[in-house]
Amino acid sequence: MSAVSARVPAERSLGQVVSIYGGQGGVGKTSVCAGLAALLAEAGYRVVLVDLTLRLGSDLALSLELEPDPNFADLLPAIDTLVPTTMEQYLLPHKSGMRLLAAPISPDRWQRIGEGHVEKAIHLLRYQYDFVIVDLASSFDNRVLAVLPISSRIYTLVTPDGIALQNVRDLIKLLRLLGYGGRTRLVLNRLTSKEFLTVPEMETITGQPFDHVIPEVSGRKRWMEGGKNPATIVKGLKTMFTELTGKGPEASQLIGRRLLPLISNLNKTKNEGADAETGQDDTQPCRQTLQSLVHQRVIEQVGPTRLDYGEDEGRATAQLTAQVIKVIDDLLLEQVGNRWSQKEHHTFREEMVDEILGLGHLEGLLRDPKITEIMVNGCDQVYVERRGQLVLTDKRFTNDNAVIKIIERIIAPLGRRIDESSPMVDARLADGSRVNAIIPPLSLNGPMLTIRKFFDESLGIDDLIRFGSLSKEMAEFLQDCVRHRMNLVVSGGTGSGKTTLLNVLSSFIPTDERVITIEDAAELRLQQPHVGRLEARPANIEGKGAVGIRELLRNALRMRPDRIIIGEVRGPEALDMLQAMNTGHDGSMTTGHANSSRDLMSRLETMVMMGSVDLPLVAIREQITAALDIVVHQERFRDGSRKITEISWIEGMQDGNVRLVPLFAFRQTGTDADGRVQGEFDRVNSPAMLHEQMQEQEAS
Repeated sequence: MSAVSARVPAERSLGQVVSIYGGQGGVGKTSVCAGLAALLAEAGYRVVLVDLTLRLGSDLALSLELEPDPNFADLLPAIDTLVPTTMEQYLLPHKSGMRLLAAPISPDRWQRIGEGHVEKAIHLLRYQYDFVIVDLASSFDNRVLAVLPISSRIYTLVTPDGIALQNVRDLIKLLRLLGYGGRTRLVLNRLTSKEFLTVPEMETITGQPFDHVIPEVSGRKRWMEGGKNPATIVKGLKTMFTELTGKGPEASQLIGRRLLPLISNLNKTKNEGADAETGQDDTQPCRQTLQSLVHQRVIEQVGPTRLDYGEDEGRATAQLTAQVIKVIDDLLLEQVGNRWSQKEHHTFREEMVDEILGLGHLEGLLRDPKITEIMVNGCDQVYVERRGQLVLTDKRFTNDNAVIKIIERIIAPLGRRIDESSPMVDARLADGSRVNAIIPPLSLNGPMLTIRKFFDESLGIDDLIRFGSLSKEMAEFLQDCVRHRMNLVVSGGTGSGKTTLLNVLSSFIPTDERVITIEDAAELRLQQPHVGRLEARPANIEGKGAVGIRELLRNALRMRPDRIIIGEVRGPEALDMLQAMNTGHDGSMTTGHANSSRDLMSRLETMVMMGSVDLPLVAIREQITAALDIVVHQERFRDGSRKITEISWIEGMQDGNVRLVPLFAFRQTGTDADGRVQGEFDRVNSPAMLHEQMQEQEAS
């Protein structure tokens, strides 16, 4: 295959791979393949069909009235020397302009075709054609699993039949687990059977709405009769046509360039001798073959219904892990025996468990307690923050599709999806770690994934003192502020440790008070026994159902809270927060992005104005001074350390402006030989009025 990568022009854009799939036969896959190809060919696109139905004969060849000679099996002897132009001799031309790579007519010839042959053939076709439409088998054969990762769209067909609808529900779950949820589209084919259910009833069974519907049409004719496109028949395919042709080629071009050399390496023939990586001889299966076998057997033996965790997620996950490990060990015993060392067995088992049930390459980074943040910049760069410093790791993904697969696996259980129409998503892992993902076309260097890890062991105030984030005197002062029910806001930049500090400060709240927390993504872990936790909800796929911080804050006021803690204010909810602090919820806390305590005051004014409330600036500032008491500003320094650089008291108004009185400040004196920041925490002011106010707050 090295000859292929050497002779293919790298600058040529690659076509899209479109898979047509169904959980069972008789759902109209062949007709949809032919009809969709006809629409694309009629519009001037270069289209090739690939028949992978794994049945006797070629359904597509029969549908198009073509003799399946030559067919897929005929190209096998020359597969390692083929280039895109020489692939043409194995394709059947149709009068509509499309081409067909037909299926073999005998089962024995089918058995010779491996997943590597399928991958190579499809990638070579992508260099010559705008669209490669693949008619997949109904079962999860290795050759089917080879096509799914390189498909830009997986159209899953279902008919208006109760059993078929139930089967496709489990099928969609499985595709999401495998990481293909964002590329999967559910298509209802109403042409093939009589309906006894309404569309809403069918969507209830499948658990999700249909992305496309092929309507019932009287007088069903041959899709390709006369090589023309009967518009009445293909009406339901036009939305699929629009979805496919509206996508630019840039992303698929980048992915394809990276996949082609990968496949060239993965599919070397066994008679080349010992394996370069493991030192195995030609009688031993390569790691990639074993990986494919593991995936297939997990699907066969565990099944999609067993992969749904249900209510007891912890117990079910442990059982599922044990089942997957057993499948891996049985396969290694069967295929490898004692030719691998114990270490090789353990490494392979760990990699496969991470890939099937976890987040692949990222699992090891998530388990490392020294890593606080993971940043994936496309498939070639994975950075981590370790001890406050950004470090480039040696982790690499094979292609951008592998990164998108990880993103989809994270967001699929949340009912979210990421694709060209919705290229950004915020989510969190099961352990509470915060996740942000963005993909092309918004991201120019491939899919980007950022994971801010959550640690079960919450830090205490003594830990912050030990880390040098504040002095003991500052810690005692902040503890007094919380216990005396002072309203407090923590400011700072991204990654400065605002949420961590807020979590520490909340530990000073007395245990007999009712606390309500409100967050975009739940990160706070309060230790008090009486805590109500609220989390915002983003819009669904249809752009509906969003519940923001502001709505949750208004609801929290009806929940009889003693204190309200908001993870972060960044919009018009700032006004509601200030009003809540002014109406009997003393001791409330929040955080906000700002470069200094003074800058936070300006940002609060702007956020209040975002609420479309016609308040004069003086009135807004009066609201701020009446509601807030203490501002704690924290910064992240070049050495990765986080320090509280300023604690200020909001004394009141002066000349129409908010008057801030600095109480504590960090003075940097320099850096040591290792580049660590050196400095001192100073007490700047100790106003008598502040102490009087704290006493009054406690008495009230």
